[in-house]
Amino acid sequence: MTEHTETKIRARAFALWQAHGYKEGQDMDFWLLAEREVLNAAAPSTATSAPEAAPKAAVKPKVATKPKPAAK
Repeated sequence: MTEHTETKIRARAFALWQAHGYKEGQDMDFWLLAEREVLNAAAPSTATSAPEAAPKAAVKPKVATKPKPAAK
């Protein structure tokens, strides 16, 4: 891991810690979450190189109908 990446992770972990009300004892949780966010943001996206999936058939939502009156 480069020094630049570690600096980004440290800053993100601190921001997460602040956002969660400076909770003590969760430093590793915030570090790992920040590390995952920073490394995923730096990873090249494979969405553009992956073949497109065939579109799924549209599913029509069921419409509630009024019950029919009972035959007399």
